[in-house]
Amino acid sequence: MKTYKFLAILVLLLISLILTVGCQKSSSADEEDQTTQVMQQKILGRWNLVEFIEETRVGDQPPVIINNDPQNVYFEFYANGKGKTNAEGEEEFSYEVKANNILILWENEQKIIELTDHKLTFKNTATEGNTTYTQTYFLTR
Repeated sequence: MKTYKFLAILVLLLISLILTVGCQKSSSADEEDQTTQVMQQKILGRWNLVEFIEETRVGDQPPVIINNDPQNVYFEFYANGKGKTNAEGEEEFSYEVKANNILILWENEQKIIELTDHKLTFKNTATEGNTTYTQTYFLTR
C-alpha cells in the first residue's frame, strides 16, 4: 500500500514538473534570436539605394549635410551572410544581422532604423577627435 502511495505522489510530481516546464515563457535570448531571424529573412534580396545622407558635425557647430541622389545603386543580401553592391564597382561583402537592430556591414556596426518588406534604412556614426560623421542609407525594393 505504501508503495502505491509513493508511486502516485511521484507520478503527480512528474506531471506537475512536465506541465511547469512546458508552460514556461521563452527567455529573452530566445526572443532575441527569433527577432534576429525575422530581420534576417526580411533583409534578404535586392534593394535599391534611393537616398544617401552624409552628415559631418564639428564640435558644437551646425552639421554639414550632403544629400546624395544615387542613381542605379543596389544592395543584394544573400542567405549565406554574403552580399553584393555596385556602390563603388561590383563589390562583394559579408554581413550579419544581430539583436537590437544591428547590422554588421563592411565590418562596421550599422543601426537599422527601419526594416519592412519594402523599406530598409540604416545608419552608422563615427567620431574622430572633435568631428562626428553619420551616414544614413535609405533603400527600397
